[in-house]
Amino acid sequence: MTDKFETRPWRADDLPILRMSESLFAPQTYPQRFLTRGRRLRPLHQRVADQPAVPGHRWTGQVGLAGDRIIALAECSWDPADPASPILTVNVADAWQASGFGRRTLRDLVSRCLCMGLTTFTVDYAASNVALHAMLNSISTEMGPRYTVSGVTRAGLGHLTVRASG
Repeated sequence: MTDKFETRPWRADDLPILRMSESLFAPQTYPQRFLTRGRRLRPLHQRVADQPAVPGHRWTGQVGLAGDRIIALAECSWDPADPASPILTVNVADAWQASGFGRRTLRDLVSRCLCMGLTTFTVDYAASNVALHAMLNSISTEMGPRYTVSGVTRAGLGHLTVRASG
């Protein structure tokens, strides 16, 4: 572990760093956390590489760095024609889970998205991923009345909506 941690917006030259950091993210836990069911989730660096090229959608990311490794990645993708469409995801390397790094990375991403005019975000997750729900509630509390988090859990699936009032 390292004490030095920083977040910053995603840059194109982060892709090789993410590729080198890929082994820190355990792919066997993705199905439980990110609703991939029986499908194998493509490696994180491949999924990220394709995001900016999705027709009709926009994408931005925030990286959490420890030294020369990416240990957290928060993403937001949306349809510019639908103001309620932004979807958030966050991935944290296994050794750094529950360290607060994912929360800081996601919080910084949401703050940037607000500056871009996005105000409503959704997060779908496995209901057993209580850390994600706690992370979003923590961000909401940190930011004060500016954010509200509402959610519903049914049949093992969680759906959160994060709204910012400005």
